[in-house]
Amino acid sequence: MMTKRTRFRVPVLGLLALALASWIVSGAGAREAVGATVHRAVLDGAIDPLHAEYVVRAIDQAEAEHSDLVLVVLNTPGGLVDSMEVIVRRMLASAVPVAVWVGPSGGRAASAGFFLLVSADVAAMAPGTRTGAAHPILSIGGILPIDPGQLPGTEPQKTPAPGKTRQTEETGDEPAPQTAAPPAPQRTPPASQAQILMEKISSDIQAYLRAITAVRGRNAEAAALAVSESRAYTEQEALDLHLIDLVAATEADLLRQLDGREVRRVDGTTTTLALAGAVVVDVPMTFRERVLSFLVNPNVAFLLFLIGLLLVYVEVTHTGLVLPGVIGGLALLLAVTGFSFLPLNAAGVLLILAAIGLFVAEVFVQSFGVLALAGAVALAIGAIILVDLPDGGMRVDPKLAIMTAVAFGGIVMFLTLLAVRSLRRTITTGSEGLMGEVGTALAAFGPGPGRVMIHGEYWSARADVEIPEGARVRVLAMEGLTLVVEPDEA
Repeated sequence: MMTKRTRFRVPVLGLLALALASWIVSGAGAREAVGATVHRAVLDGAIDPLHAEYVVRAIDQAEAEHSDLVLVVLNTPGGLVDSMEVIVRRMLASAVPVAVWVGPSGGRAASAGFFLLVSADVAAMAPGTRTGAAHPILSIGGILPIDPGQLPGTEPQKTPAPGKTRQTEETGDEPAPQTAAPPAPQRTPPASQAQILMEKISSDIQAYLRAITAVRGRNAEAAALAVSESRAYTEQEALDLHLIDLVAATEADLLRQLDGREVRRVDGTTTTLALAGAVVVDVPMTFRERVLSFLVNPNVAFLLFLIGLLLVYVEVTHTGLVLPGVIGGLALLLAVTGFSFLPLNAAGVLLILAAIGLFVAEVFVQSFGVLALAGAVALAIGAIILVDLPDGGMRVDPKLAIMTAVAFGGIVMFLTLLAVRSLRRTITTGSEGLMGEVGTALAAFGPGPGRVMIHGEYWSARADVEIPEGARVRVLAMEGLTLVVEPDEA
């Protein structure tokens, strides 16, 4: 019996060892088949602090998981310079090569998105996309008027040389010898503070762009024109001007073209990309990032602010409802959270507060709608300039601002009118409600105490004159639980 068990045990152990070896070999083959890993992040929308945090986190994750490439799919109208610089710094310091692809077709990388594109290790665009238009815009209650002659890269206006008149310059005739003293040199009028500030901003952003393009080996002159002259380029124009590296129709096409390509890094080293059979790992936004990104939308934050104000007002005028106050408070907190990520214009905030005051004043002053109309106009203008950026993707939609201004004005006036009417209404409960009420004397009394019936209730009463039984009496005052009455002459 022992011999038979040994005979059967040897084949079983051999089969187990063979299966284990096959599993190890297949696992190694599977790992070889997986090959490279590409982490993919999608930046679709305005560049703000939340999207900057998201892209930085995607690069951090790619570095932690030893990825071969970070692919940023870009479609943006622009955004905040501070957020753009955060992303650019992280891209330049990334240990993993970063490729920025503007797509899909019809997308764009305008304004701040142009800086992200030219800062990447690999810059690519899909057919039918565009980039550029990166001139900085400063908004302080509106776009500052800038003289083109004061901007960097433009020719200043020439003034006639001393001793030459305009006629001399046009005809070329030599001026007559001058015997008088030479005229005083002409002084160039000093530039305004707005022009000086805009010149400083434009010079700084151009120097920043030149530094980036020098590191990446791209066309610095064409890139500078996107800032100084707001030049915009199609994908083919950008490729011809050496602003981007290639044109790819899809992400798969991009990875195929990048396979085996040498990429020059910031430190001067080169990396050869091996992306055949690469596995694309999507890096989605976290729940916190999605919620905050929703709240950062100026339209959403503005609507939450108005809804919160209305609900808090309902709670104040109708004490005890609780629910409107709770929901209104939460809406205001969410609106403040969204506004905290946006550059707000103080003039816009003051206009909105002034609009609310005008709506309330309309009910008390009765200006036949003039104050209400002024409040609606102030609210609409305040909402339009509330976010201190003229970029269409980072401000309250003008149509939404006008419609909400009209609706909000009507609702506030209606609620305020109801509140004023309730305050002016005669009190009908409690001791105040008994003042002036008429009752009947149950028995003759006075001067002195007696008893009366008012609203079907028996009350102790006191009168200074004699009141016969059944006479009608009017309440003058209340002393404790005793009513002071007099005969009702009416």
